[in-house]
Amino acid sequence: MSELILCKGRLADNPYYIVGLGMNIYSIEELCYYFVRDAYILDNDIMDEKLCDYISKELKLDDIAEALRLLINKGASLGQFVTCLLDMTGYLSDEEKASVKQVLVDNASLGFAQKRKKRADNLLEAKKYTRAIDEYQYMLNKMKKSEDPEMYSLILHNIGIAYARLFMYDKAAYYFREANILNDDREILIHYLQALRMTMRRESYERFVLRMGYHDSVIREAEERLASARNEKLDSEYAKEIEEIQELRAEGSISEYYSRIEKTFSGWKQEYRDQMIARSIR
Repeated sequence: MSELILCKGRLADNPYYIVGLGMNIYSIEELCYYFVRDAYILDNDIMDEKLCDYISKELKLDDIAEALRLLINKGASLGQFVTCLLDMTGYLSDEEKASVKQVLVDNASLGFAQKRKKRADNLLEAKKYTRAIDEYQYMLNKMKKSEDPEMYSLILHNIGIAYARLFMYDKAAYYFREANILNDDREILIHYLQALRMTMRRESYERFVLRMGYHDSVIREAEERLASARNEKLDSEYAKEIEEIQELRAEGSISEYYSRIEKTFSGWKQEYRDQMIARSIR
């Protein structure tokens, strides 16, 4: 895209959150941008009456909202829905729209698991951990373990990753273990041992790995990664808080550990809400 785009509508006072993309939308141009950028993982659930209401009430674009609402009521395809939006906003050239249409056609041939996993992975990468977990759990509820054990294992593993990033190592260990049962993968096993090490006292952990007969090289790598993570200087404003939380776990102060996690994340959530409010009145 090399031409200037004339913006339509207004900047919304309140954002529209697209669950599958993990994004807050404040304008029709943002909506088009994310639809184009993430066309390969769009699904029919974006064709929502609530989105039409948002476009009408918040962005004051009644004509676009009504056109999209008619397509939903007619049972139009995802491609028709997205193309209509791009046509009415003038967001892309004809050549660029043709390219997006092709992506949507190719996307339609993807299986349920492939498409939904990409959506959940997007949320995980965007640090929307609880929403990523919800999306992965939705997939597990719709899938049978026997249909695609490898995919099922990947989903379990990624749920474990999300819980680990929330410092919920007990839950992370559970999902890593379940993933490892289905897929005897070295990386999954290392993550499982790392999570266990964060939830168990050293003596108990050492007895456990000895009893299970895990290979020394795997145990050593899990320990080395943990040591590296602990020694690494975290380059963020939250580094000190994260380090203090990890120290509570290492000291065995479990009750205080979970209390601190709850307090810290509540604070971060409030900071995020305040930022969103500030952005909405810019």
